[in-house]
Amino acid sequence: MKEAWSMKVWRLGLGICGLLWATSSVGQVWADEAAVPASSAQGDAAIQRLFPQSWPISVRGWVDGGYTFNGSSPTSHFNGPYNAVDRDRPQLNQLYLVVEKALHATSGIDVGGRVDAMYGYDYFLTQSNGIERNQSGSPKWNHEQHGVALPQMYAEAGNQTFSVKAGHFYTIVGYEGVPAPANFFYSKSYSYQFAGPFTHWGGLATWNVTPQFTLQGGLVNGWDSFDRRSDKPAYVMSAKYTTNDKFLTASLAMITGEEPTAVAAKTEQRTRYSAIVSVHPTDDLEYVLHHHYAYQEDGKVGGGTARWYGIDQYLYYRLHQKVKAGLRFEWFRDEAGTRVGGSPDRGNPNLAPFAGSFYSLTGGVNYYAHSNITIRPEIRYDWFTGGRNPYNDGHNDNQLLVAINVYLQF
Repeated sequence: MKEAWSMKVWRLGLGICGLLWATSSVGQVWADEAAVPASSAQGDAAIQRLFPQSWPISVRGWVDGGYTFNGSSPTSHFNGPYNAVDRDRPQLNQLYLVVEKALHATSGIDVGGRVDAMYGYDYFLTQSNGIERNQSGSPKWNHEQHGVALPQMYAEAGNQTFSVKAGHFYTIVGYEGVPAPANFFYSKSYSYQFAGPFTHWGGLATWNVTPQFTLQGGLVNGWDSFDRRSDKPAYVMSAKYTTNDKFLTASLAMITGEEPTAVAAKTEQRTRYSAIVSVHPTDDLEYVLHHHYAYQEDGKVGGGTARWYGIDQYLYYRLHQKVKAGLRFEWFRDEAGTRVGGSPDRGNPNLAPFAGSFYSLTGGVNYYAHSNITIRPEIRYDWFTGGRNPYNDGHNDNQLLVAINVYLQF
C-alpha cells in the first residue's frame, strides 16, 4: 500500500513539473506577442486564433486535459460517483471545435448559426438521447472513456436586441458549463453534474430589453433528448439583471415539463430552478451564490416525489495580472438517492443510490501563461453524510483530490 501511494505521489509530481515547465517555457516565448487576460474568462481580442476571425464564419476551439491524484488510491481508479474528471489518470477532456456565424446586426434581421463538435472524456456530459444515445439512454457509438459528441448545432435569426435560435444548445439553467474556458475550476460541482440538464433540443428566444436586463424563453424537448417518450414540450425561461456599475448581477432560470420517472414507461412533471447572485465589490474580487432546487413526480423507486437541491458558493480574487485564485464550497442534497451516481457505461462501480448530503470544498488557481494558455491546479476535499459510502469504491465517506489541468485555445 505504501509503495502504491509513493508511486502515485511520484507520478503526480512529475506530471505537475512537466506541465509547468512546458507551459511556462511557451509563455515566455509568447508573452510579448499578446496581452495576458485579466480574468478567468479570456477575451477573444487577446487570444491568438489559428483561423482568421475576420472571416464571415469564425472557426475556433481548444484542447483541454489534466491529471487528478486521488489520496484514497481506489482500486477502480474512479473518483467516487463523479461523471466528470472521474478517474485518477491522465485525461484528454476536450478537443473542442466551434464553427459559428454570429449575429452582428444592431437592427433588422441577421441570420447565423453555430455547430460545436467535441472529442474527449467529457463527451459524456453533452450526449442526447436519439443522437449519441438510444432513446433508452444506452450508448450508440460512444463507450466508456473517449467519445464524440455534438454539444450544439443550431440556426439563429435576429439581431443583438432580439434573436431566436432553433436546434441543439446548452441549457440556460445553472452556473457552471461544459466548455473548459467557461469554468474557473477543472473539476465540476455536484450541482452541474447531477442536478441537470446539460443541453436541449428546441427553440429559444433572447430579448435584451435594456443593456442591464435580459429575458429568455423557449420550448424544448426536455432534458438532453432529441428523441424521448413524452411528446409534450418542456418550458425553459430566465431573467437576468445587472446594475449599471456591474457591482451586482442577479438571475433566475427555470425548466419544467414531463420527464421519465422511476416507474417504467411513465413520464411525470419535473421542474428545476436556479438562482444566481454575483457581487463585484472591487475589480479584483467577485463572490457568487448559486441556489438550485428540483423535484420529479414519481421520481422515487416505488413511487413518490424525488427532490434534489443545494447551494454553491464561489469566491474569486485576482492576485496578479497573470494569476487568479478561487474557492468553491458546495452542499448538494439528494434526498432519495435518485441523482448522484457513477455511470455504469463508464464502468464506474460507485453506483446510485446515495441518499444524503454531498459537500465539497475546492481551492484553485488560474495561471495565464499566455493569452492562449491557462493552467489550473486545484485541491478538492469531498465528504458525504448518508447511509452508504460513495468514495474509494464504497469504503470511505470522504476523499481528497489534487489535480493539474491545462487548456490551450486556438
